[in-house]
Amino acid sequence: MKILKRVLLSLVILIIVVAAAVYFWLRSTAPDYSGTKYLQGLRAGASIVYDGFGVPHIYAKNVHDAYFSFGYAHAQDRLFQMEMIRLVVQGKLSEVLGKSLLQTDKYMRTLSINQMAKQSAVRFLKEADRPIREAVQAYLDGINSFIDNGKLPVEFILLDFKPEKFTVEDVFGTIGYMSLTFTSALKEDPLVYRIYQKYGNAYLKDLGVDSLSNARHYYQYKKGMILAGLFKDINSLQDLIPVPIWEGSNNWAISKEHSKSGKVLLGNDTHIKYSQPPVWYEAYIEYPGFEFYGYYLAGVPFAVVGHNNHYGWGITIFPFDNMDLYAEKQNPDNSHQYWQKDHWQNYRIVNQSIKVKGDSSVDFTLRYTNHGPVLNDVYRSIIDNSATPVSLWWAPLHLKSTALEALYYINNATGFDDFKKAMPLIDVVGLNVVYGDTDGNIALWACGKIPHHPSHDNTRIILDGASGKDDVLGFYPFEKNPQIENPSDGILNTSNNAPVRVDGILYPGYYSPGYRARRIRQLLTAKNKLSIQDMEKIQYDVHSNRDLRLTKLILNNIKTRSGDEKIVESLRNWDGNYDTASTGAVIYTQLLYFVLRDAMFDETGAEDFNKLVSSNLVRSSIERLFTNDSSVWWDNINTKAKESRADIFNRAFSETSVALKNQLGDDLSKWKWGKVHQLINVHLIGRKKPFDKYFNVGPFPMHGSNEVVDKEAFAYNENGVYPVTSGPALRFLIDFSDPEHALSVIPTGQSGNVLSPHYADQAKLFVSGKYRIQITKKDELKKGKVLLLFPKTE
Repeated sequence: MKILKRVLLSLVILIIVVAAAVYFWLRSTAPDYSGTKYLQGLRAGASIVYDGFGVPHIYAKNVHDAYFSFGYAHAQDRLFQMEMIRLVVQGKLSEVLGKSLLQTDKYMRTLSINQMAKQSAVRFLKEADRPIREAVQAYLDGINSFIDNGKLPVEFILLDFKPEKFTVEDVFGTIGYMSLTFTSALKEDPLVYRIYQKYGNAYLKDLGVDSLSNARHYYQYKKGMILAGLFKDINSLQDLIPVPIWEGSNNWAISKEHSKSGKVLLGNDTHIKYSQPPVWYEAYIEYPGFEFYGYYLAGVPFAVVGHNNHYGWGITIFPFDNMDLYAEKQNPDNSHQYWQKDHWQNYRIVNQSIKVKGDSSVDFTLRYTNHGPVLNDVYRSIIDNSATPVSLWWAPLHLKSTALEALYYINNATGFDDFKKAMPLIDVVGLNVVYGDTDGNIALWACGKIPHHPSHDNTRIILDGASGKDDVLGFYPFEKNPQIENPSDGILNTSNNAPVRVDGILYPGYYSPGYRARRIRQLLTAKNKLSIQDMEKIQYDVHSNRDLRLTKLILNNIKTRSGDEKIVESLRNWDGNYDTASTGAVIYTQLLYFVLRDAMFDETGAEDFNKLVSSNLVRSSIERLFTNDSSVWWDNINTKAKESRADIFNRAFSETSVALKNQLGDDLSKWKWGKVHQLINVHLIGRKKPFDKYFNVGPFPMHGSNEVVDKEAFAYNENGVYPVTSGPALRFLIDFSDPEHALSVIPTGQSGNVLSPHYADQAKLFVSGKYRIQITKKDELKKGKVLLLFPKTE
């Protein structure tokens, strides 16, 4: 018995020792926010003061040490995020994550973002001004110094790999990845075409789609089907990588005449799929002649959103269409050639080998025409005639990007005119830049290189690649881009909505329906003078005028059944707000789903309906459909009777009542929006149990909805549970009467290291509608932790 006790005691001690060893080992991989480090590459050294939320405030004696130190600080908090973006861009996910990502790697290699990054890096290193090149390289040297000298986060150990050194090419890779922002809209086109093909044009009118009654429109939607197929796997990347594709945003600026403080007010919230860590990283950088606070992308040295004590700006996506498909003419006698204008031209061939973790490498060949990569090799059913090569013309592949210089000049501008000069340099990604400053200026520049096609081109069809007649002529000069400076009404705002035309130019794109933009303008004009507190309320506004109108319409067309009186009363009393305590929001959202399902499911079938119901197309057309009592959608094609709108409304209400009672019980006081609409910020490692308990942040009851200012997006569904998929990746507000105390919050925390105290320390602020101050005064950081960096001498 004594021997058994000794054995058990020994086992307990061993378990405790092992557990302690594991714990202290894990703790050793946490970022260092204090202490002293000696690093090769520094010239004079720098101090990094971390505020209470882990934001690094970098103080250096020269620009080189400032950006070196920023690179080091950025890497110790976000290195895994930087590496995942690089693997995506290079098509190397399967090298680290295994064979299941092989096809995705092929798609990404076909898109050739890495090619754009290479050609842009070559141009940058030859042509960019020396101070820019030196700042970029110093930042990269700081990242690489951490790789050499720092403690790699636990993700690298779990996945058993070490990152390579970062280069200028990797910076452009991240910028190129940003240019994928609008592609998710393409998934709607094949759905529209299938509806037209099966049932005709009448079913498209209530979706706001132009007539498809001729052959040209067939090919218009055929193009959409091809691109949607190409991006099917790419869109699924949003479930895998730390920097997902952007889905929307809001920004605005109001002039001093509308401000209580007498100075310009500016606000921005960029909408991106939630992830852990979040997209943006905040930092303050100061060296002689430079003081700046910004939001940074992983692996990019200059801020994409930010401010100093004189000016600031925010961004939304300007989602113009910069993709075309070309049908090429194959040489029947030579598989290596295609026709180009007046001669047979050899394909440019790129042979690659894709490494696969735990498996053999896979050979992969890319073919390029003068237009771009041939898609048939990765999307074999691209067209009915498989013998016809189809190539992708995508603007970023035909540009040697100047976006990095644009960011540098924006960060270093001396004022309005200097800032404006940088706008034409924003090229591979469309951005609506809204600006404000202490001099009272406000402006909006819609930036990006917009393709200029021949006048006869219909860019929504597959173009003729052989003759050269349909080739892109170039890009419009920047003065043809939409832009507004100091408008007479003193208000500027964008929410990914369609821009005002310049000289009659049409800018085809994938624009949001405009509900958010109209609501923001309504709130901005509701008072003569606005304060920054009013701006806070605008960013967290969850009211939908549209949904109130539709609620009244439905209630006016239904007959209340016995037992549903309380549900009708709750819906009738709903104020149109999607706050977490709302009962009306629960009822309306479930009712909306059943109305759409009962109207559309019989025509579309299960798979297409589930895609359609969450598409921008349907969400922007709901009001048009509901208010048309003679729409063909109301009739069920599977019954002999002809159903009316009232029939569908009544049936949907009955289904809603049954579904919610089964889900939430009979007590309506427990039907709360925050119970069914929740947010979990998911980490790549946290997608598998039991790691979800340690790496994911949440769940949190969440306010907001799909088409409100606080756009907390979700998919409509039968289950009545709505996990939040995307929303504001940052909230930023500044009153230029006090630019040293701008307001900010991000969804979780500064660090992507699960062992950092700043991994999720902003999560509760974010979900509760609060902000923290962006500190720019050093004397307000007295309690901050200090990391001292000194040059290492041999």
